[in-house]
Amino acid sequence: CNAVAKQLRGLHAPDGRKVFVTGLPFECDEGGVKRFFEESMINKVGGSDVYELEHVKLLKFDDSKRCKGQAFLTFDSEEGAASALKLNNVMWREVAEPGMATGGGKKKKKGGEEVVVKKELRLKITKVMNRFVTKGLQK
Repeated sequence: CNAVAKQLRGLHAPDGRKVFVTGLPFECDEGGVKRFFEESMINKVGGSDVYELEHVKLLKFDDSKRCKGQAFLTFDSEEGAASALKLNNVMWREVAEPGMATGGGKKKKKGGEEVVVKKELRLKITKVMNRFVTKGLQK
């Protein structure tokens, strides 16, 4: 019974459409991550195929509900996940929602004038692996 429940949750055989992303900003939300990946995959990966990002699961802190900088992404196909892996080591940038202005960055006063400082974040994208592989146990 427990083995069946684990199999249904995908612990031993994760879906090939899932990728794990780390290096996200703490201020991001699901919509921002989705917009970033959809736009980046069209621009950077190219090609005539458009892959849809079906689900974004942000890992959040329990107390503040802010993003930990990590997420699981589920694409509509394994080819979509493979094209997302090509975005490994890409710089994060804020993608504005249509009709909205982008803010972001911390404001610091420097010599009497305010300067917006943005931290450069590089994303690390990996395929979600089998639980035995991540724990170092080989089948």
